[in-house]
Amino acid sequence: MKRLQKLSKYSIQLRMIGMMLVCWFVPFLLVAGVAGYYMSGNYFDIQVKAQRTQLKFDSEVCADRLNRLIDEAKKISYDKSIEETYTAYQEKTVGKEALIVSGNAYLRDHYSRNEGFQTAVLWFQDSPKTINCNVYNERIQGSYAQVRQYWKEDHETVREYAEKLNTETGFCIADGRIYMVRNLLNKSYEKMGVLVLRLNKEYCFGKFLNPLFDTSVTIQLNDSKASVAGELMEGEEIAQYYHQYDSGYVKKKGDLYLYQKLDQPSYDLEVLVKYNNISSSLPFYGYQYIIIGMVIFLIPLLLYVIRTFRKEVSLPIEAMMTGSKEIEQGNLGYQVTYKAESSEFAYLIINFNRMSEKLKEQFQHIYEEELALRDARIMALQSHINPHFMNNTLEIINWEARLGGMPKVSKMIEALSTLMDATIDRKKEHEVPLSKEMAYVQAYLYIVKERFGKRLTVEINLPEEIMEFSVPRLILQPVIENAIEHGVAKRGNGIVKLDGWREQDYLYLEVANDGGLTGEEKEKIKRLLTPEYDTSKESSGNLGIANVNQRLKIMYGENSGLRIFEKEGGQVATRLTIYIGKQTKKIQ
Repeated sequence: MKRLQKLSKYSIQLRMIGMMLVCWFVPFLLVAGVAGYYMSGNYFDIQVKAQRTQLKFDSEVCADRLNRLIDEAKKISYDKSIEETYTAYQEKTVGKEALIVSGNAYLRDHYSRNEGFQTAVLWFQDSPKTINCNVYNERIQGSYAQVRQYWKEDHETVREYAEKLNTETGFCIADGRIYMVRNLLNKSYEKMGVLVLRLNKEYCFGKFLNPLFDTSVTIQLNDSKASVAGELMEGEEIAQYYHQYDSGYVKKKGDLYLYQKLDQPSYDLEVLVKYNNISSSLPFYGYQYIIIGMVIFLIPLLLYVIRTFRKEVSLPIEAMMTGSKEIEQGNLGYQVTYKAESSEFAYLIINFNRMSEKLKEQFQHIYEEELALRDARIMALQSHINPHFMNNTLEIINWEARLGGMPKVSKMIEALSTLMDATIDRKKEHEVPLSKEMAYVQAYLYIVKERFGKRLTVEINLPEEIMEFSVPRLILQPVIENAIEHGVAKRGNGIVKLDGWREQDYLYLEVANDGGLTGEEKEKIKRLLTPEYDTSKESSGNLGIANVNQRLKIMYGENSGLRIFEKEGGQVATRLTIYIGKQTKKIQ
């Protein structure tokens, strides 16, 4: 403890309190004095008047542009080409293709170059999703993706809105997207379809999209409200006020609300602008020099606070965070070398280093125990296969010795020798390259083909780029054996396919056969692949897939393992999932 006290006689708490008093008390007095003097002036009324005038002008510009767009939308009602084509379609003198061509031509001529519309969609009452037309204006960021978005997300909302419209033009808001909607009627005032025009917000409301001050803007078209620049939280008193007048303002809790309403033939345009903290939003005029002086005075204090905070707090914390990340990445025993000047951080760093060293010792002990246990379990699982397979192999060789000639027996013994070498595992290799594993598989298949002859066909499709990835020893032979016994042997003949591929951090090996699965076999597979299944208590004939599944999970984790499922066409597939990570090193 004496060593820690020598590092600093002042704690970090006292240092931070002292800095806060120096850096913030004096500026606070200056700011309070200037703010009081400034608020006593008459600049507020002048600025409010100017802002109201500007709001009215901007609102009139928006209304004028909306009116022009409404006029463009109305033109479709006076164009007889679509109505005539639609009537012909109903009379079945033309097909829907002609109707769509006519509609697309009209939309392209009237809306594809209009800067007020990003997209235009015309759908007909008979079948909106199959008989429809659309265009988009690429010059103002209109796109086919916006058309797809309309059909996917907004169509039902617009359709319900259109049902409430008569002959007027309406505005429908869908998740911030503004659509101009107009019903298309025939000469008998029967509804033919609906014209849906997505407005270009930049064109219609550009004056409000990029406010100069800290503001929130709400624009309301009839009963549809859209916040085009920020989110406006309005109180009941303010809402009650601005709905009673065409224009005005309210100052509430330091915020300024400006309201403007324009009554138009087809709609009402209402704009509510909120200036947050109006005292800081309005110009300071003659007080800018005082502000500049305060800034110049505060800069040295700010730099001192930053330097001290970084040295006393930030650097020690960064050093300990670096140590934590190193331990998280497996660098156990990592030591923080930063020499903290405060007693608190010095104490934390010393104890962090002690903890890191102790953690390394404990983890090493646990790792050695787990490694020994894993090796023991893997060896035990591998040993389960040997008696079962060797018995079948020797039986086949016995029959060939009785019925055949010596060359066949010689080749079978060579194949058996290869398998016995893999089984005995003199080098204690739990993993081998896939190419070496395939040598074991080929030896096994040679023996089995002597039994089945032409009744067994084996198709192997393994890309060259996966052949040197490491896999568990004797992982494929039990799976292929299972496919032959439950597929080819049961049917009398058949095809066994072996495919392999890599996807990201996993290697997939799949063995398929023509056997099919009964309900009893499905239940048996489910039992064999349960985590708690004990291979030591099972008869040899059921060991294969359970053994493989457990070995994969022990060696590579729960995301690896074996799965059996039925494919299209009645094939039964057994898929092995093997984690290879970023593996590039090949096992020789």
